[in-house]
Amino acid sequence: MEQKLALLRKKRVRAQQNIITALCLLCMVFTVGWSVHAAVAEQKAIKAANIKASNAAKEKAEKEKAEKAKKEEKKEEPSSAAEESSQTDSEAVDTSLFVHPYERPTDTADDLSDAVFIGDSRTVGMMNSTDMPQATFLCAVGINIDTVLTSYDLSLGDGTTGSLTQALSARQFGRVYISFGTNEMGWPYIDVFKEHYTEMVQTIRDLQPDATIYLVGILPLTASQDAKGESVNNANARAFSEAISEVADEMGLNYLDCSAAVADENGYLPEEASTDGIHMNAEYCLYWQNFIIDNT
Repeated sequence: MEQKLALLRKKRVRAQQNIITALCLLCMVFTVGWSVHAAVAEQKAIKAANIKASNAAKEKAEKEKAEKAKKEEKKEEPSSAAEESSQTDSEAVDTSLFVHPYERPTDTADDLSDAVFIGDSRTVGMMNSTDMPQATFLCAVGINIDTVLTSYDLSLGDGTTGSLTQALSARQFGRVYISFGTNEMGWPYIDVFKEHYTEMVQTIRDLQPDATIYLVGILPLTASQDAKGESVNNANARAFSEAISEVADEMGLNYLDCSAAVADENGYLPEEASTDGIHMNAEYCLYWQNFIIDNT
């Protein structure tokens, strides 16, 4: 019986030893497997880190390259700006060198000392704005071809006023410039205008029989004045100027179209030349006068 028990114990001990041995083997297998897994994972991590580092290095290199290119572009920009500035300055210089064709008269010897200007407010503008005080001016604001023969309010150029007959009887002139029509553009009939204009010119010719007489066409208006739809517009200016030209032909006198002195490329008086679209500033009055000097 004891032998059986001893044998049984041995079997149990051997079984326990086998179990322990198996467990040890399993632990060893697990440990080896885990080590292999960890090594593989570490290699993957290292590889990923290397790839990441490589990408980061590439990105850094590209960024540095882009920044370098920007710096080079910035270095070139001042040169381009300088060229543009130089070009702009050159254009500005060219613009500043522009001289209006009638800024100065070609005939600098003509001081208009033998001339008399008869007219309305536009002629008053010439009298007040130009540098030829030697000329005589017989003019008034608001006057027209009818009232000029009866008015005693004409400026006589010496600070006094009087009548046209009074002034023209006192002195004989070499040249007479007659400039009317702006205040008459509201008249409904151009033939009536021609009739009255002819009577006025005949009176002046009778008083100045030896003078060369010029009938001056009506100067253009600005586009803004034209757009107002009033009677004082460029269409009427051309129509009444044509009537003045016809009077000159019929009476054997000189017709003088001065539009080229003050009109822009579209035939208008430039906006900067007038504050009201009709009356010219000093600069354009001077162009008008210089045109007359060079063309008569």
